[in-house]
Amino acid sequence: MHQLFRLVLGQKDLSRAGDLFSLDDSEIEDSLTEALEQIKIISSSSDYQTNNNDQAVVEICITRITTAIRETESIEKHAKALVGLWDSCLERNLRPSGKDEDTPHAKIASDIMSCILQNYNRPPVMVLAIPIAVKFLHRGNKELCRNMSNYLSLAAITKADLLADHTEVIVKSILQGNAMLLRVLPSVYEKQPQPINRHLTDLLALMSHLEQPEQYHLLRLLHVAAKKKQLEVGFLGFGFHFLQAFSFDSPESCRATCAQCFSYLHHHHGHPGKIVVVLSVLYTCFAPGASLELEATQIETKGCLEAGSRNGLWRAPTCLRSEDR
Repeated sequence: MHQLFRLVLGQKDLSRAGDLFSLDDSEIEDSLTEALEQIKIISSSSDYQTNNNDQAVVEICITRITTAIRETESIEKHAKALVGLWDSCLERNLRPSGKDEDTPHAKIASDIMSCILQNYNRPPVMVLAIPIAVKFLHRGNKELCRNMSNYLSLAAITKADLLADHTEVIVKSILQGNAMLLRVLPSVYEKQPQPINRHLTDLLALMSHLEQPEQYHLLRLLHVAAKKKQLEVGFLGFGFHFLQAFSFDSPESCRATCAQCFSYLHHHHGHPGKIVVVLSVLYTCFAPGASLELEATQIETKGCLEAGSRNGLWRAPTCLRSEDR
């Protein structure tokens, strides 16, 4: 290990920590793994959470190390040590304090997260990182969870197979309110459909609570499931196209799709399980921010839903009933 790293980390010398930035990246690159292992020892000590000096030393050293890794493009060489330090944070409290301040170990986890997961296009790094990354989804830190979800969504683009083994954990995170991860499910469905199939009804129940982009990802998932004959192809297909039409504020396409929806609803009115998706899809045309051009279609659709509900064909969502509008 470079003598300056040895001094700063060995003696926890905060006064010399800033001098690390005066060194060339290439000069310290060979020392980074050993420095990360020393940081892990320091951050695992019993008094670390109350020792401001040690926390400051660790913070400065991690910043210097991650900068050097990026500049020298040596992430694969040091990934094992970096992920090892990251993993050690899971053994500690990550929940913010009453003042919404991150705990010392949550700060470490956050500081090294981007250095690791920005390399989502490097399989050797992701093989090490993904099993640890998904564990942060359920550790009570919303900011860590949100940032992790962004990176996992990127990882799903290039290496969905690595995420597939953790589909159950991802689905549970979504059902607990982390809707951002909905964009991951269409990519992993091909590899691991069963955990998703078991929760399709629960996922669908989220529809009316989602923002429009999230609704789009959920319908993409349902469309993929329909292609695999897990769900009725017809109504999922036009449900998917309905949301596309709605997104582009096309009254004509919207009216045509609504007509298809009601035709399906009347045909299958004796099968509640088959119409729940269509009711949820139709609900999206009442989402906040709809184009004024769709107003007539909204009124017409609302009237049809209420009429079917009065006739006992289905139960209209509460938000669509006249007294609630």
